[in-house]
Amino acid sequence: MELKYMRKSLSDDYGFLELQDKILEIAVYMDKMCKDNSISYYLMGGSALGAKRHGGFIPWDDDLDFFMTPDNYEKFRNVFNNSGDKSKYYLQEWGAIDGMVTIAKIRMNGTSYIEESLKNWDIHQGIYVDIFILHNCPNNKLSRLHQYIWAKYVIMKGLAERGYSRRKGFLGFCLKVMKLFPCHFLVKHGLKQVYKYRKKETKCYCNFLGKAVLKNGVYKKDYFLDGFYIPFETVYLKVPTNIHDFLVDRFGDYMKPPSPERIKWEQHAESWNCSVDFKQLINRNEWRYSDEGRLI
Repeated sequence: MELKYMRKSLSDDYGFLELQDKILEIAVYMDKMCKDNSISYYLMGGSALGAKRHGGFIPWDDDLDFFMTPDNYEKFRNVFNNSGDKSKYYLQEWGAIDGMVTIAKIRMNGTSYIEESLKNWDIHQGIYVDIFILHNCPNNKLSRLHQYIWAKYVIMKGLAERGYSRRKGFLGFCLKVMKLFPCHFLVKHGLKQVYKYRKKETKCYCNFLGKAVLKNGVYKKDYFLDGFYIPFETVYLKVPTNIHDFLVDRFGDYMKPPSPERIKWEQHAESWNCSVDFKQLINRNEWRYSDEGRLI
């Protein structure tokens, strides 16, 4: 196995080096597009943590995440749609309504990344890099709570549509009830509540349309400013300017590794393949990507 971007000294304890190498190939392409078109992005979440703590991927991580503000994401989308390499990559938008999105992914053609809850959907299922939207967060605490609740409604509705079953108890019950509602029930309204502060002067950004909860999903805008490049495996990728404070807000003691149970929980793929197209692995008569609009 010849790797293009991963460090040669790494041990493949989790069996992810080949996958991480392919994910990083996508990230390098995205970084170049951003540089060439003056688009700002930042590594976020576990990807920023990996850059800081491991000098690249967290060894057990099977994905990579970018942050972009709405303005930067829309510029990225326009550039990709107009001049992106569509022979190799595919832009997948989740919850796409009136220009708003829940999340976006750049997926690589000719590869496979199969997730249990999506494998029967008629969607692109190649290896990907996530793009999370970094939204303005209102200064008023009640307005912030309102934004947070609607963001989590959108996330929960998406999980319900995909038949997500890893939540038990009350949350599991809520997912079953929400599955009974129409596919996009109140999703447009929910996204509007998240996007509504876009043109407002606020002190913070938030990432409520992700895993972060209210107490660790709000970040001072000073953390980002221009960002800077740091080593990530054998390349350089961009992180928040004040990466330490960002990681403390997001994870607390970010130098402490999680439990083995949590590591397993964080992994996404049921199976993956860097050289075989997902269409060859999933039994479907034809592919029209007809379920892309169902993604939330």
